[in-house]
Amino acid sequence: MTPLSYFSFAWRILLRDRLYSLAYGLTASLLFFVFYLSVRIHLSLFGGISLSSIVSFDKTPQILFYSSLLSLTSLFFFHSLHRLGDIGVMMAVGGNRLGCIWLHTLVLFLLFSPSSLVGFFLGKLISPPGDWTLGLEFMSWGTGTAFFILLGFVVSFPTIGLSSFVDPYRSIRRQK
Repeated sequence: MTPLSYFSFAWRILLRDRLYSLAYGLTASLLFFVFYLSVRIHLSLFGGISLSSIVSFDKTPQILFYSSLLSLTSLFFFHSLHRLGDIGVMMAVGGNRLGCIWLHTLVLFLLFSPSSLVGFFLGKLISPPGDWTLGLEFMSWGTGTAFFILLGFVVSFPTIGLSSFVDPYRSIRRQK
């Protein structure tokens, strides 16, 4: 029996809900395919991604980028909401708020990291770039992965952090 760590506990949570994990993982693979494709197209056409420039919003890669980023954000958010029952039980039993946040953020990254890799390589197989340069491919992978990590923390920390303040068993403990 392995000792219980954050990693092993997060892995057991994913294995417990195999069907949901598979559905979220496959959906995330499709969304990451579109996301990495939009990053690669945008980098090859314009040389960089500017999140503050509204002028480039009328261009197709920018719309594809923002729509796939919003879809991934909602997927992260709904997966965090899917774990509200687990968070409530953990807070009622242990009360370690920061540990709960780290655990469920690790669950998100364990679930969506393979989906990110599958989506990236799916983009390479389905739509190989016309002018393939190794530097541009590393730049598109690095930019997309940086957005993925930033998105994971920006969505999971507030969502799980706020949901850890809710104690579903407060009424039960009051009656003792």
